[in-house]
Amino acid sequence: MKRDEEIQRLIRYAQGMGASVHFKPYNPNKGNLASWAIDGTEITIFVRKNSSKIEKILSLIHELSHHKAYINNDREISPELEDVLDKDDPNKKERHRIWRSEVRDSKYWETIYKDTNCQFDINKLYMQRELDLWIYEIYYETGVTPTGKVRREKMKELKKKYVK
Repeated sequence: MKRDEEIQRLIRYAQGMGASVHFKPYNPNKGNLASWAIDGTEITIFVRKNSSKIEKILSLIHELSHHKAYINNDREISPELEDVLDKDDPNKKERHRIWRSEVRDSKYWETIYKDTNCQFDINKLYMQRELDLWIYEIYYETGVTPTGKVRREKMKELKKKYVK
């Protein structure tokens, strides 16, 4: 019940900033768990059969951070980043732009958590943010995202750091 209320507050937060939120079934062929439309109109969370409410919340916070950055940048995306996001196979320099934008936008995670009065352990937020940024850094360095096995190993490491 508490998590459902948090999800609803996050949806209203997005709507207050002019974005609609949609939940759709996850498609493993596309690979994304969430997306934010670069025109600022829509956030989509792709839900797997076993997605937890916390996973949905953290995905929403991640995408809302992009939207908040977009609003704070006068509703503009840098043309260089927009070009990179349209590419299927960006080069290392282009992937670096993506990684930098993820790092820059992630500074809003805590603000969104507080603004929407989330009640879950904030260490879950820190752990997910660190995991997300690590995934983007690996992608920047190698051009591929880490496999599920490698992600699970990283998550074990992060749990030792954040779970008390």
